[in-house]
Amino acid sequence: MAYQQDDRRPMGPRPMVDISALGITCSECGAPIDKLPFEPSKKEDGTFGRLYCYQCNKARMKDRGPRRDY
Repeated sequence: MAYQQDDRRPMGPRPMVDISALGITCSECGAPIDKLPFEPSKKEDGTFGRLYCYQCNKARMKDRGPRRDY
């Protein structure tokens, strides 16, 4: 099923959260990550898990192939 816009959620860019104070780096290239489209939460082990910078995440999504709508 394809995502469709409705009155409850406006389409457009997601607001970015400033996370520069957390000192998070990209799991792939080690670049500092200053903003994310979500507020990261800590896992049970006290880390934020694997987070990627914009460029690395874009490359990962490209390698993953096209999205499938079921």
